[in-house]
Amino acid sequence: MKPVQVIMVVFVCIWAWRPAQGEGTPVPPLSTLKLDALYELSFTPDGAFLGVATYRGVFLYTIPDLEEAKSFPLPGVAYCLAFSPDGHFLAAGTYGAVWVWDFTAGEPASTYEGNFGNVYALAFTPDSRRLLIGTGEGSLILWEVGEEEPLWARKAHSSSVRGVAVSSDGALYASGGMDQGILWSRSGEVLFTFPGKAWNVAFSPDGYFLAVGAGKVVELWDTAVGLCYRSLWEHTGCVWWVEFSPDGRLLASASLDHTVRLWDPEEGECLAVLPAHEDSVECVRFSPNGRFLSSGAGDGTLSLWDLPTLLQGP
Repeated sequence: MKPVQVIMVVFVCIWAWRPAQGEGTPVPPLSTLKLDALYELSFTPDGAFLGVATYRGVFLYTIPDLEEAKSFPLPGVAYCLAFSPDGHFLAAGTYGAVWVWDFTAGEPASTYEGNFGNVYALAFTPDSRRLLIGTGEGSLILWEVGEEEPLWARKAHSSSVRGVAVSSDGALYASGGMDQGILWSRSGEVLFTFPGKAWNVAFSPDGYFLAVGAGKVVELWDTAVGLCYRSLWEHTGCVWWVEFSPDGRLLASASLDHTVRLWDPEEGECLAVLPAHEDSVECVRFSPNGRFLSSGAGDGTLSLWDLPTLLQGP
């Protein structure tokens, strides 16, 4: 074999052996907790606690130790939860009802009930007065906390609404289901529809983009013109959750393929892969200060990650 051929063979071998981008030696989580079940995660607005929706209600855990600190029991499964931006309310969705507590006092504040099946998704508006509700029978509801009747209700999807989101200025709403994603005006008018599966939706902090978990793909849609800006294709299972970091520089996606991926949404580059879970990752959340990342899997495993360490690598 000629020297040039040897050099080429060595080069090809090294190229083939190199670790995939973002898939080097795994970085361990800061803290891990094994629960009986979990359905959704959410940090409190001050970042002091992590709320977990479980089959017995909502439980709060300290950051970063994940020690149980407080509970809000329910008569049924809590499929989702949301904290109001001002920290005053905690809401949880269960079968046929949304429960709202005064978070500071730890006491029930209001309940909204209806014949709409399981409530899988909730999001408060920026003024903390209204709650966007995604229901099991495909309706999107805007409810002012404490009122008997909703402000409006729309039969939005042919099956369950799996994700809802509100833009930071409160001007845009979004909903997602297995049939499509929808971008809404504040008044409940459809602005754009995004075909295909939309398991979860999230606005960028500036509201310019809507991230959609579209099957195995993470899609970024331009909210001004309703066109797809970018598609991110590296997951091998359905993307159950999408989440922008508070500064908008990162996008996290959680998938049926047991991984969480961190992306640069502007460049479309995968920056890191979290392969620690042994089951489908149901939810991923950034802390309000952008320091921590939490992930929760279908087998009840909850992990807390130090974000700077994840991005720097071991």
